[in-house]
Amino acid sequence: MPTLILIKSPGGTPAPQTFPLAFSGKTQLVIGRQKDRTPTADPADIVIDDGKMSVSRHHVGLSAAGGQYLVQDLSRNGSLLNNKPISKVAPQPIKHEDRLKICDFLFRFVDERQGDRAKLPAEFLTDLPDPQDDGGGTEMTTVQHTVNRTAAQEFLEMQPTERLRALLDISTTLSKAIDLEQLLPALVDTVFATFKQADRCFIIQLDDAGRPYAKVVKARRGGTDHRFSRTLVKRCLDSMQSYLIKDASSDAALGSAQSIADFRIRSVMCVPLASADGKPLGAILMDTQDISKSFSEEDLKLLTIVANLASVAVEKAHLVTALLRQEKTEREIELAKQVQLGFLPQKEPVVPGYEVFGFYSAAQTVGGDYYDDIALPDGRLAVVVGDVAGKGVPASLLMAKLSAEVRFCLLTQPDPAKAVSLLSNQLLRGGIGDRFVTLAAVILNPVTHEVTLVNAGHMVPLRYCQTTALCEDCTSNDATGVPLGIMEDFAYESVTVSLAAGQSLTIFTDGVTDQMNPAGVTFEMAGVLAAVHTDAVDGGDLGPRELGKKIIAAVRKHAAGRPQNDDIALVSFGRVDGPSGPITSGPRSDV
Repeated sequence: MPTLILIKSPGGTPAPQTFPLAFSGKTQLVIGRQKDRTPTADPADIVIDDGKMSVSRHHVGLSAAGGQYLVQDLSRNGSLLNNKPISKVAPQPIKHEDRLKICDFLFRFVDERQGDRAKLPAEFLTDLPDPQDDGGGTEMTTVQHTVNRTAAQEFLEMQPTERLRALLDISTTLSKAIDLEQLLPALVDTVFATFKQADRCFIIQLDDAGRPYAKVVKARRGGTDHRFSRTLVKRCLDSMQSYLIKDASSDAALGSAQSIADFRIRSVMCVPLASADGKPLGAILMDTQDISKSFSEEDLKLLTIVANLASVAVEKAHLVTALLRQEKTEREIELAKQVQLGFLPQKEPVVPGYEVFGFYSAAQTVGGDYYDDIALPDGRLAVVVGDVAGKGVPASLLMAKLSAEVRFCLLTQPDPAKAVSLLSNQLLRGGIGDRFVTLAAVILNPVTHEVTLVNAGHMVPLRYCQTTALCEDCTSNDATGVPLGIMEDFAYESVTVSLAAGQSLTIFTDGVTDQMNPAGVTFEMAGVLAAVHTDAVDGGDLGPRELGKKIIAAVRKHAAGRPQNDDIALVSFGRVDGPSGPITSGPRSDV
């Protein structure tokens, strides 16, 4: 028959009072302060009253269904099961050794069916033996006591002074270490100092596959035997309960193990380490050789509380380690960002009679968009804009390779179309994998004012004329070839156009047109044209620099605070008043 044992009341810790839960045909037993029957309420089956009206007339209901016992909150002030609120909506299971708290009353639930620990459950007994397990088998016949991690707190309520002093020392020791490599040995030393009868202590951790291994081992009398009962550890972590075996030598399973015989182990405790959300972190396992100094139930409860404190410290150490790892990664990515920015032009080229403006912004710390201006030996200027498929570190690595390959191909091959074909082949042979690159290469002759364009799958550059305020595609899509890295020996086509005074070309990546606002609407090419047209109508001076700035400003306005969802690169260049002359360079300006 299930039983509730009152272990704490508003007046302090009483002598344990037992309440057998005899349903006798009732579907629900009620705990509350209602003593007598009234026209509106039946009396409670178990009456408790703190004299403050905190306990409801009908506070908690207990029922049985489906082979288990259930509990449901019926009150206005709520109730707790193992320090967690009990549902008011539907009954929830209550298990052996669970703690039920109603206001200032604390009950322990005892279910004789679950309390029989003579043998472990059948599903555990079917596990295959582990050849490294010093348990020798899986059946354990002398499990003397188990305790829930939360139920162990009762131990402090029963014997506070001495135990609190010990736990204060333990807590102080654990709080001083945040490095796991320092924390775990300190934990072993602390446990050894607390449990003086212990001969060995193991701190068990889990590998990536979830298998337990001994991270730290300490033996009071020395020795190098690091074997432990994996069977006991597995059961401990599966159930998240603490286990005590008072005489391992007489256990049918453990007693036959060679390490048990060699080390003369008599008593064993195993308690789980767990994160705040209940995820297993490992276990503490202790054993002793002296049967006269075997561990007691109170030792198990104390070790369980120590494990609870240690769990917090271990989880904190894991978080600190993860934070340090993250900070290192962020430093490395910031360094990668600086390296990547070094591949971009550090100064804008000075071309008499022309103005050149460039802009770059990665969606993440580093990105795959790219632009460059390259002074060619014959006085021409190459302006290149590229977009590597993807974002982040992988795209940025390919962007670095692209930067070097572009310069090589344009400086060694005077024909722009052949240079782009060579570039595509170089990327293919260099192992571009399943990625590709769109690229627009523009070769400017500042003397003849002619521009030769080669397009490898990129958006067509826009030509803007100040005198007419028209902004349109510079070439047709018929001259656009496949992206780089798609097809070996592809023959790209070049197109030559002239730039009149007041005309400029603008090339950008799809991060401009794909930018979304908070409603998920993309900027599109229509947004670009609208930004240019609106300023032109208002009488703005849309030289190449102002043209580029207006487009970027319009993109940011459209985003309205939404994070950039793709990398952005933009170059705008065109003819301005002034004489023609050789190419030089000046300081780079930002938007």
